Order: sequence, then C-alpha cells, then structure tokens
Amino acid sequence: MMKRCMGLLAVGVTILCASGTALASDYGRCAEQMWEAEYSQVDWEKVGETRLRVMLFRIYDAQLYTDTGRHSDAQAVALRINYGRSFTANTLVDQTRDEWERMGYTIDEEKKSWLQELAKIWPDVERGDCIVAHTLGNGTTYFHGETGLLGSIQADGFAERFLGIWLSEDARFRSNRDELVGAASE
Repeated sequence: MMKRCMGLLAVGVTILCASGTALASDYGRCAEQMWEAEYSQVDWEKVGETRLRVMLFRIYDAQLYTDTGRHSDAQAVALRINYGRSFTANTLVDQTRDEWERMGYTIDEEKKSWLQELAKIWPDVERGDCIVAHTLGNGTTYFHGETGLLGSIQADGFAERFLGIWLSEDARFRSNRDELVGAASE
C-alpha cells in the first residue's frame, strides 16, 4: 500500500500559491533555460502552491504559474514539481497512466503513444530534483528538468489531460488542487 501511495504521488508537480511575477530564480536551476528560449516573453504569474505529504513523508512541492495569474482563464500554464523523494521515470509514467484511468480516461492508442513519449523524455528523479511542464496553449507541452529542456509532446488534448492530474476537478488530492489553482484562498 505504501509503495502504491508513493508511486501515485510521484507524479506530483510543484506549485507556489502567491501573487507576483515569476522569475527564473523562483523555479530554481531546473527551469532557468526555459526563460531563454523563444517563449521567454511570457510574463508568468504565480497562481498557487502546495505540498503533498503521505503520512510523514514529503512527496513533492508544486507551484502553478500562468500568463494571467489565474487558472480559470489562462492560456499559458507552467506546473513545477520539486520532488521530496526519488522515483524512477517508469514509476512516474505508470502513475500517470493510473491517474488517467482513475479519472475515467480510456488508455487508447493515442494515450499509449503519449506515455511512450513520456518514458523517453523523463529522467529518474532524486530528492530535490524538479520537472516543469508548461504549455502556451498551442498544442505543445514542454518538459524542463535539471539539465534544461527534456523534450516536448505535440498533441492536442495532451496538456489538458496531463495537467488535469493536478488541476482538474477530478484531481485525487482535492485540497492540494485547490491550493494550486488558488481556490483555497477564495
């Protein structure tokens, strides 16, 4: 049971719940290069943050940034996960699949191909590592890690389903979801 919980929580993303403009230093070294690429003109604003714990174990801290400072009307979205534990890339991919199934998504050929792409993109993570997933609303989701850009998935619907694990009404950890999207402060 504990192994299952830890794996489930491995998929976590770090999100800060405060207002203000995001700077590269807010993200830490895992996303500094993100601001130097062609999409660096986005004026990221913090929406929310949360810390997920299971029992006494910190699984991840998560921070959400958008182009509007709100989740409800954002086009550009960045979700950062700072891991409190080590997880293999395979564990992260398996938990993504499990969460999609729990949320009622059929794992069809399209989603299988997305999971295969994630397995190629994501590294194993150690305690203190982070991964940032972001989209500009153009059908491409980018992943940044400790070494910079890890890769991207270009597919309509992927960002909504992937980020939905943390941000949708169907998120498993509702109070954490509410902190991320700023609903906890309303």
